[in-house]
Amino acid sequence: MPPQTALIVGASKGLGLALVKKYSDLIGVTNVYATIRGYMDDKEKSSTFPQGVHVIEDIDVSEEGVGDKIVEGLQGAAVGLVVYVSGILKPEEMGKANWKDEIAMYTICAIAPVFVVQSLLMSSSLAPEAKIILLTSEAGSITLRTQGEGGGMYGHHGSKAAGNMVGHLLSYDLKERGVSIAMIHPGFLKTEMTKDAGMEEFYDKMGDMLLGTRLTAVTPEEASGPFVEFAEKLNIDMSGKFWAPSE
Repeated sequence: MPPQTALIVGASKGLGLALVKKYSDLIGVTNVYATIRGYMDDKEKSSTFPQGVHVIEDIDVSEEGVGDKIVEGLQGAAVGLVVYVSGILKPEEMGKANWKDEIAMYTICAIAPVFVVQSLLMSSSLAPEAKIILLTSEAGSITLRTQGEGGGMYGHHGSKAAGNMVGHLLSYDLKERGVSIAMIHPGFLKTEMTKDAGMEEFYDKMGDMLLGTRLTAVTPEEASGPFVEFAEKLNIDMSGKFWAPSE
């Protein structure tokens, strides 16, 4: 069954926005909360989000206290599905690694999820048998990264690996409360983020060596369908594991 209330963290564009639209149209879902990093006036909100979506503004997942701000924005609602979409991608190579970029990637991909989940749990903002999904990536796999793909992209791959471990550890703390959590690879996405990182040239190539994906790129709308199907199937026995529903 779909959740009565869904929370999408990082919903202003890309897959986050596609999921907001998808869940807004899904029968059985009565409330959709969408966090955005900045602010929107009423006209911009109405042109971006479906009618009835609750927009929680000024949510920067790189800032301490982000979890508490999200809880405040929920205004007492109990969430049945939490999707953490927020991400950042900064290309790197040996000799050009960037300290601030790496900190940002680890913070957004592996540190912030802990505090978002912790705040939701401690404030009783999760519905019974709630589900949490962290968007990570198969780029975090040590096995899939070989000499053939080479090095570089340290913060990207490292932060995704850390995010996968964080989700695995959280599963042990959440299981006794009946809450499921999964980490998923949504596919290599055609988004503003990957385009800005110079990945557009790889969109139509199989076996992309730079990002670690084995498939051609898909749009957020294309990825949202398999995502929703996976979320409905997610249960406590699947918790703490990494999945690739689009592959």
